[in-house]
Amino acid sequence: MTNEQRDPDGDAENPTADSAQATEDAPTERIKLAHTVPIRPDGWPDWLGRRPMTSTDRAKIRQALDAGLPEGPLTDPGPFLCYLTIDGLDRETDHRKATRLRGRIHAAARSAAEGRHTTYHATDATITIGIRGPDAHERINQLRHALDKLITKHGWTTRDQPR
Repeated sequence: MTNEQRDPDGDAENPTADSAQATEDAPTERIKLAHTVPIRPDGWPDWLGRRPMTSTDRAKIRQALDAGLPEGPLTDPGPFLCYLTIDGLDRETDHRKATRLRGRIHAAARSAAEGRHTTYHATDATITIGIRGPDAHERINQLRHALDKLITKHGWTTRDQPR
């Protein structure tokens, strides 16, 4: 500091000079602080603001993995993708009626799927509908049950394999 910024006594600094110096340095300090990453106790950067996992927590997770998954819909036996193929659609000679029947099949498939991922492949003679999910088999059975009357009335055949 220069002598001009000191009090006449020379003991204390001039408060206005300190505040002017502080305001000049403040924007630079703010920028530096904005790019600073806090450090976790183990020395790694704390990007997400979480505490590091303790060794006892890791041991609990390892023990749970060794014990296996609990029984539930994801561990129950059964496929995650099931199909229903309807054959014999080319027997219908009236194109309007065939289009209406295909629309009814499609609507029944949409209602059985209820937002699940589905596959839909149609040819002149067949329609294959696939439903994906842990309860796919039950949903395909629901679709088959909804279409039972149409299937028997028109003499269609069904199978559980695609095309």
